[in-house]
Amino acid sequence: MKVIKTWNMPGKLNMALDVILAEICKEPILRFYTWAKPTLSLGKHQKRINLDTEFMREKNIDCVVRPTGGRAVLHWDELTYALVLPIDHPIARSSILESYLKISGCIAKALYELGFKVHIEPVKRLKENSAACFATPSSYEITIDGKKIVGSAQRRNEKSILQHGSIVLRQHTEEYAKCLKVNQQDLENKLAGLLEYREISIEELTETLQKQFEITFGKAETFTPDQKTIELALKREEEFAWLES
Repeated sequence: MKVIKTWNMPGKLNMALDVILAEICKEPILRFYTWAKPTLSLGKHQKRINLDTEFMREKNIDCVVRPTGGRAVLHWDELTYALVLPIDHPIARSSILESYLKISGCIAKALYELGFKVHIEPVKRLKENSAACFATPSSYEITIDGKKIVGSAQRRNEKSILQHGSIVLRQHTEEYAKCLKVNQQDLENKLAGLLEYREISIEELTETLQKQFEITFGKAETFTPDQKTIELALKREEEFAWLES
């Protein structure tokens, strides 16, 4: 398994790099990253969503469209992960729910090792119509005290599967709710950040997650994307721009 760590990259480039890695992968690739500034990412089917763009400009919050589905996530004070598997990998050949459970298991074990009393949600049918990803946990997503702590989304094609997600350190429910024009109190009752339970650094979190992913996906080899890979991502980043309708 190759491991990539890229910090403080622009939102469109983060999305484009995930996609490029999914196109070139020949073995599992695990990427950890953060964002250059607070960024709202929308599921690929949310392009016509009604956002408070004036508020977002005032607060300098960027907006991108993910290559994966799901609902909107505000990336701010978090660690983002992306896992790419070639299509012939045993977990890639399993069902979407089975692969979600395997990946969630790696994350949950790491968080439990760090002292967080996490829970993997059972299979469920969503009834929540909120535009916010963290308004309710989906099947096999991770919660603490019933509050969602990790939000993930997956994309599959003939070459690979890509799953990426947000591991929240500090919630920003006021800004999250205002961006999406949803009720703030509803989000506060359903979303939590790890720092509410104990102090933890991104470095400690990343190291523990990597060790758990190694158990399932093989020994980690540090990998830095070459110039060609970055250039390919730069050429694709406008695909993930959100255009006001």
